[in-house]
Amino acid sequence: MTNFGENLYLWRIFRGLSQEGLAKRSGIPRPNLSAIESGKREPSLATLRVVAVALGVSPGVLADGIAPAYFKETTFSRNSLETIVKISLGETMLCSDPAQKIISTMFSKIIRNRINAQKKIYKNTLRDRSTHITNWLMLKAAVKTEVLNNLLTRLDKHIGLLS
Repeated sequence: MTNFGENLYLWRIFRGLSQEGLAKRSGIPRPNLSAIESGKREPSLATLRVVAVALGVSPGVLADGIAPAYFKETTFSRNSLETIVKISLGETMLCSDPAQKIISTMFSKIIRNRINAQKKIYKNTLRDRSTHITNWLMLKAAVKTEVLNNLLTRLDKHIGLLS
C-alpha cells in the first residue's frame, strides 16, 4: 500500500494527466495538488471526493492506497518470475498471463538504469530520472516487496552482476 500522495501521483500519471490538467478537471488549485502529492498536506474529505471523481476512481481506492496496477495478492511461481525478467530483457516468449505482461512492461522501463550502471554508461541519466522514478513507484505499488526483490535478484543474475 502506498501513502495517499504517492497514490494520487500514480493515478494521475496512469490517467495521463499533468498536475495542471487534474487541477482543471477537479477545480483544486495546482499548488494544493502538488502539496498533497508531496505529502506536505493532507486532503480534506471534500478534496478526496473531487479528486477521485476527476480521476475516475472511487474515493476508497485513493484513500486505501490501491495503485492503478495492483498485484499484491497475486502469487508468482519461479517460472513466472523468470518469464517476467526474460520478457523485460527483450526475449520473445509466449506469455498469456496479463499480470506478467503488465509487470514485465513496468520492469523493463526501470532496468535500463541497472544495466547502464553495470556498463558504466551514465549518459542521459538525469533526463530519464523522472520516468525511472515514476515506473519504480508503479512497480513498488503493484507487487509485494519480496516479489520485487526476487525480480531484481533474477535480473542481476541475467546481466551478470551475480554469479
